[in-house]
Amino acid sequence: MKAFICTICGHIAFEKAPEKCPVCGATTFTQNDDVFKEAAEKSKEAAVKHIPDITVKKECKLIPETGCLDVIVRIGKTLHPMEEKHHIEFIDGYVDGIFISRVYLTPNVNPAACFHIRTKGKKMIVVEKCNLHGHWMSEAAVG
Repeated sequence: MKAFICTICGHIAFEKAPEKCPVCGATTFTQNDDVFKEAAEKSKEAAVKHIPDITVKKECKLIPETGCLDVIVRIGKTLHPMEEKHHIEFIDGYVDGIFISRVYLTPNVNPAACFHIRTKGKKMIVVEKCNLHGHWMSEAAVG
Protein backbone atom coordinates (compact mmCIF):
# COMPACT_ATOMS: atom_id res chain seq x y z
CA MET A 1 0.00 0.00 0.00
CA LYS A 2 1.37 3.40 -0.96
CA ALA A 3 1.48 5.98 1.84
CA PHE A 4 2.10 9.72 1.48
CA ILE A 5 2.71 11.72 4.67
CA CYS A 6 1.95 15.43 4.98
CA THR A 7 5.17 17.15 6.03
CA ILE A 8 3.23 19.65 8.17
CA CYS A 9 0.56 17.73 10.11
CA GLY A 10 1.41 14.04 9.65
CA HIS A 11 -1.78 13.15 7.78
CA ILE A 12 -1.41 10.02 5.64
CA ALA A 13 -2.94 9.76 2.18
CA PHE A 14 -3.21 6.31 0.62
CA GLU A 15 -2.29 5.40 -2.98
CA LYS A 16 -1.53 8.98 -4.17
CA ALA A 17 -0.69 12.33 -2.65
CA PRO A 18 -3.53 14.86 -2.86
CA GLU A 19 -2.97 18.33 -4.30
CA LYS A 20 -3.76 19.75 -0.86
CA CYS A 21 -3.78 18.11 2.58
CA PRO A 22 -7.40 17.74 3.78
CA VAL A 23 -6.31 18.44 7.37
CA CYS A 24 -3.96 21.44 7.17
CA GLY A 25 -3.98 22.55 3.53
CA ALA A 26 -0.27 21.91 2.93
CA THR A 27 0.92 20.84 -0.52
CA THR A 28 4.04 18.89 0.44
CA PHE A 29 3.92 15.15 1.01
CA THR A 30 6.69 12.58 1.30
CA GLN A 31 6.15 9.00 0.19
CA ASN A 32 6.93 6.34 2.81
CA ASP A 33 5.27 3.02 2.06
CA ASP A 34 6.93 1.51 5.16
CA VAL A 35 5.66 4.06 7.69
CA PHE A 36 3.66 1.49 9.69
CA LYS A 37 6.34 -1.18 9.45
CA GLU A 38 8.95 1.31 10.71
CA ALA A 39 6.80 2.19 13.74
CA ALA A 40 6.41 -1.50 14.63
CA GLU A 41 10.16 -2.05 14.29
CA LYS A 42 10.99 0.92 16.55
CA SER A 43 9.48 -0.85 19.50
CA LYS A 44 8.41 -4.46 19.05
CA GLU A 45 6.60 -4.55 22.41
CA ALA A 46 4.69 -1.35 21.59
CA ALA A 47 2.02 -2.93 19.36
CA VAL A 48 -0.21 -3.84 22.33
CA LYS A 49 -0.40 -0.14 23.29
CA HIS A 50 -0.55 1.37 19.79
CA ILE A 51 -2.67 -0.64 17.38
CA PRO A 52 -6.14 0.94 17.22
CA ASP A 53 -8.86 -1.37 18.53
CA ILE A 54 -11.99 -0.74 16.42
CA THR A 55 -15.57 -1.61 17.36
CA VAL A 56 -18.33 -1.04 14.80
CA LYS A 57 -21.86 -0.60 16.08
CA LYS A 58 -24.41 -0.85 13.28
CA GLU A 59 -26.95 1.19 15.22
CA CYS A 60 -26.05 4.77 16.06
CA LYS A 61 -27.49 5.90 19.39
CA LEU A 62 -26.50 9.56 19.01
CA ILE A 63 -27.90 10.27 15.53
CA PRO A 64 -30.33 7.43 14.76
CA GLU A 65 -32.37 9.40 12.19
CA THR A 66 -29.53 9.42 9.61
CA GLY A 67 -28.75 5.72 9.61
CA CYS A 68 -25.17 6.22 10.68
CA LEU A 69 -22.75 3.72 12.18
CA ASP A 70 -20.77 4.27 15.36
CA VAL A 71 -17.10 3.41 14.91
CA ILE A 72 -15.52 3.40 18.34
CA VAL A 73 -11.73 3.47 18.56
CA ARG A 74 -9.56 2.72 21.57
CA ILE A 75 -5.80 2.97 21.22
CA GLY A 76 -4.26 -0.28 22.36
CA LYS A 77 -5.56 -3.49 23.89
CA THR A 78 -3.51 -2.23 26.83
CA LEU A 79 -4.54 1.42 27.08
CA HIS A 80 -1.91 3.79 25.68
CA PRO A 81 -0.48 6.25 28.21
CA MET A 82 -1.50 9.89 27.85
CA GLU A 83 1.32 11.83 29.46
CA GLU A 84 3.13 14.99 28.33
CA LYS A 85 6.19 12.95 27.35
CA HIS A 86 4.29 10.07 25.69
CA HIS A 87 0.83 10.42 24.13
CA ILE A 88 -1.37 9.98 21.09
CA GLU A 89 -1.47 13.19 19.04
CA PHE A 90 -4.39 12.34 16.74
CA ILE A 91 -6.66 9.63 15.39
CA ASP A 92 -7.63 9.77 11.70
CA GLY A 93 -10.56 7.90 10.17
CA TYR A 94 -10.91 6.72 6.55
CA VAL A 95 -13.70 4.88 4.72
CA ASP A 96 -12.40 2.72 1.88
CA GLY A 97 -9.09 4.62 1.98
CA ILE A 98 -10.70 8.08 1.75
CA PHE A 99 -10.08 10.43 4.68
CA ILE A 100 -13.22 11.44 6.59
CA SER A 101 -12.13 13.03 9.88
CA ARG A 102 -9.40 13.72 12.46
CA VAL A 103 -9.71 13.74 16.24
CA TYR A 104 -6.94 15.64 18.04
CA LEU A 105 -5.95 14.42 21.50
CA THR A 106 -4.05 15.95 24.43
CA PRO A 107 -2.59 14.29 27.51
CA ASN A 108 -5.76 15.38 29.38
CA VAL A 109 -8.05 12.87 27.61
CA ASN A 110 -8.25 9.12 27.12
CA PRO A 111 -6.75 7.69 23.91
CA ALA A 112 -10.07 7.04 22.20
CA ALA A 113 -12.49 8.46 19.64
CA CYS A 114 -15.87 7.79 18.08
CA PHE A 115 -16.72 8.40 14.44
CA HIS A 116 -20.42 8.65 13.58
CA ILE A 117 -20.21 7.78 9.90
CA ARG A 118 -22.96 7.98 7.34
CA THR A 119 -20.71 7.33 4.38
CA LYS A 120 -21.39 4.01 2.69
CA GLY A 121 -18.34 1.82 2.42
CA LYS A 122 -16.82 -1.55 3.09
CA LYS A 123 -13.78 -0.83 5.25
CA MET A 124 -12.92 1.62 8.04
CA ILE A 125 -9.24 2.40 8.41
CA VAL A 126 -7.98 4.11 11.55
CA VAL A 127 -4.53 5.69 11.77
CA GLU A 128 -3.12 7.08 15.00
CA LYS A 129 0.10 8.93 15.67
CA CYS A 130 2.07 8.54 18.88
CA ASN A 131 4.51 11.36 19.58
CA LEU A 132 7.27 8.81 20.33
CA HIS A 133 6.45 5.71 18.27
CA GLY A 134 4.96 7.12 15.07
CA HIS A 135 1.97 6.05 12.99
CA TRP A 136 -0.05 2.87 13.62
CA MET A 137 -3.00 1.52 11.65
CA SER A 138 -5.90 -0.90 11.96
CA GLU A 139 -8.97 -1.65 9.86
CA ALA A 140 -12.44 -3.13 10.28
CA ALA A 141 -15.35 -4.02 8.04
CA VAL A 142 -18.23 -1.51 8.11
CA GLY A 143 -20.39 -2.65 5.20
